[in-house]
Amino acid sequence: MNSKVLAGEFNQCIKCGLCQAACPVSSELMLEKFTPRGKVQLARFYAKALLPLTDNYRDIFSKCLLCGSCNVTCPSGVDIQSLFIYMRAEIARCRGVHPAFDKMIASLEKNKNISGEDNMERGDWTDQVPFFKKGNSSQMCETIYFVGCVSSFFPMAQKIPENLCRIMISAGEDFAVLGGDEWCCGFPLLGAGLPEKIRDLAHHNIERVKAMGARKIIFSCPSCYRVWKEIYQTDLSLYSSAEFLEQLVLTKRIVFKELPVSVTYHDPCDLGRNTGIFDPPRNVLKAVPGLRLVEMENNKARSLCCGGGGNLESADPELSSRIAVKKIEEVLKTGTQTVITSCQQCLRSIKGRATKSRIDLKVLDLTDIVLKAMSV
Repeated sequence: MNSKVLAGEFNQCIKCGLCQAACPVSSELMLEKFTPRGKVQLARFYAKALLPLTDNYRDIFSKCLLCGSCNVTCPSGVDIQSLFIYMRAEIARCRGVHPAFDKMIASLEKNKNISGEDNMERGDWTDQVPFFKKGNSSQMCETIYFVGCVSSFFPMAQKIPENLCRIMISAGEDFAVLGGDEWCCGFPLLGAGLPEKIRDLAHHNIERVKAMGARKIIFSCPSCYRVWKEIYQTDLSLYSSAEFLEQLVLTKRIVFKELPVSVTYHDPCDLGRNTGIFDPPRNVLKAVPGLRLVEMENNKARSLCCGGGGNLESADPELSSRIAVKKIEEVLKTGTQTVITSCQQCLRSIKGRATKSRIDLKVLDLTDIVLKAMSV
């Protein structure tokens, strides 16, 4: 976003404040500078050279989930989310990245993942999947499953790739994972203000996929899916796991048995609001006999963020947790004790906070329900 486009964005803002009501951060901090409207005005002051970029600026703009809920409510059509990503990049260029992101960035540079672990351990979870064939540069396949850092390295989320692989094996999908050849997609670098560093990661990942002859990639991480669609600029066919599972249901490659349970569905920001995937996960759930889907008050494009977006968990973990609590409260208002999502980070945020708060809530991924309901 160049300076002319930047000026166009904030000059559209009519300061109505509707974004404030939609913003989870605003609802918690209750200060104008932390509202989307307040940040837009700070961006305007910076562009007009009325305010310097201080460390205070960096702290203010780090308190944002980059969830995009402000975009949905803005009557003037301001692309607030892109404006904030641009401002994080400007702040990083002028003041350096937020100190809370240093460890993550160092791991990305050294290990090609956000966990700080040896990247060759990225595929260790596959030992739990019977009949699984690990990918390598000499193995050709139709489909690559791009797992992502969180599901690869964080134990709470590793059931997601295990489930999806079991489902794909049962459905006869010709697929493989890249294992240690998979590098972070680079999405966390957007939140850190370092979008230019994504280029090398993108080049490597595209080359590794094409080296195996694959033309289709499946993502269980919505942020990986989003960055591949918006930044990688590849001719490969890209599918979220929700879209892929919907196709398996429609083509009867998987068949469900009755599963009498009431659930609600949480729309992940990057899968739903930011890439427009709302119906596929719901269609999968509705295809399960006996399953009752109860929608939350805020759903689809107006879904409330789980608190795990925008690198906020690193910048302000206490604020991230408070937002997760609000999400859990909304879930419980549906009267169900089970929430389904399609994002490993949402699962970690909601389940982690529910566990710490000793709240009786089942937090499952869409693949959990699909595998449980499959007739195999």
